[in-house]
Amino acid sequence: MPNSITKATITKAIKDHKAGQSYDLACEIRGLELRVRPGGVRWSMRTQLHGTRTRFDLGPAVDGKDDVGGLSLDGARARASRVREMARNGTNPAHYLAALATGTTVETQIRIEREREQEREREKEVEREKANPGWTWEEAKAAFLAEVKRTNRLDTHRDYRGKLQPAELDRFAGRKVGSITVAEMAKAVEEVHKRGAEVMSQGMTRVIKRLWSWLAETVRQPETRVADGAMIKLKAPPRTRNEIGEEEDFDPEDEAGEAPPPIEIGRVLAIARSGCLPERISLGLELLIGTVQRRRAVTGANRWRFKTYPDANDEIAWYVPPYFRKSGSKRGRRSHLVPCVGFAAGAQERLDRLSDFEGSKGWLFPAGKTNRSDRPHAEAGLFNDYLDAMPGVSWSPHGVRYAFATYGEKDLGFRPGEASLILDHWEGLDPENMTSAIYSSDPGIARKREMMKAWISWCEERAAEAIKADSALLDRDAMAAEIRRRRYSIKTKAPE
Repeated sequence: MPNSITKATITKAIKDHKAGQSYDLACEIRGLELRVRPGGVRWSMRTQLHGTRTRFDLGPAVDGKDDVGGLSLDGARARASRVREMARNGTNPAHYLAALATGTTVETQIRIEREREQEREREKEVEREKANPGWTWEEAKAAFLAEVKRTNRLDTHRDYRGKLQPAELDRFAGRKVGSITVAEMAKAVEEVHKRGAEVMSQGMTRVIKRLWSWLAETVRQPETRVADGAMIKLKAPPRTRNEIGEEEDFDPEDEAGEAPPPIEIGRVLAIARSGCLPERISLGLELLIGTVQRRRAVTGANRWRFKTYPDANDEIAWYVPPYFRKSGSKRGRRSHLVPCVGFAAGAQERLDRLSDFEGSKGWLFPAGKTNRSDRPHAEAGLFNDYLDAMPGVSWSPHGVRYAFATYGEKDLGFRPGEASLILDHWEGLDPENMTSAIYSSDPGIARKREMMKAWISWCEERAAEAIKADSALLDRDAMAAEIRRRRYSIKTKAPE
């Protein structure tokens, strides 16, 4: 039962503390206590703060009526009521009491406490760094490349290793990766670009960003000490404009022709998927059919011209450069957008992986070893002789464009001339300024996506029909032998 503390009680408590006694006296105000100790007599207040019973020291007790040199009984009661009210409202009274004790403001005490907390965190961080300073540049590279080797093709490992070896990166030797800034890394990439290795600088950027993302993953971040998103803004300088292929404005395949029979489109798809052709050729034919672009646009496709958007993660946007469009020199520097969906998107993704090695320079169809020109990608006629050698196929690469225009209007609901949205390349778009919102909501792009989805579905149906009509299309070995015979057989002159 709390006692009624009076002036006489306080006077006696002061005498008792001098005599070395210790005890607590509870006041009639709940939580307010007079604490007698050999070291002094002080007021305290026990109350709930954020659900926890907490004691707050109010200050020394004095037996007078005024709060001179400490707190009188009335002063203690008033201060205890204020502390209880603050705690009830969720405000820590410690800042208020500290301000009274030091003669400063509550705001000043809050700032001081915040600075103390920051200092404590810095001290803890120093201790953590002493205990675990993080990985060095060399340790990070070795661990990352070991993981790449475990989970990827050897060509990918070889490419990544090469991208992390330029002399410009030697500046980070012995450094902790957690201390390397994006500005420092951007400087190294820029120096590679300036010495003329522009493709290397772009490849370096891609690999370094993957490295840093891997280092920052939750499972290894405590060991690497790399912050989330540390390299997210890293970019290579733009490549120097070089419109390779512009001299090929005229393509004889552009001359007028007729659409091949639908089942022949299906036969080519079925043969390409059977595994009887070289992998790049098979995927290239799927990309050719699935995007209905000119043969030299396909053979000259570069991985950097394809872009994905979060709102359409099963699609890939292909920005066909102006120099691969008909009369490309008259189209300026803006690109033609072709949505890749279905098997076209799948073919591009697999071709991208095939081109993920040092020396490919991003070309999906890099020039062969026997190439004697300056052209870095395959020649426009790459697919022609394979199509010529396919049994039951009579069309050349440009035939698929006629098929898109003809059967699009006949079977897929295209309006007259609407196929030009995909074929004629009249619009100009900048892939650097195409956001996800524009790709998802622009009416013109939305119509293109609808058309390409309808075309892909139509092609799949034709492939199924072709296989149903000729099951030999599924015989890989027999088909490979027939195509090889038709490609390499010696044609003799017929007797007169």
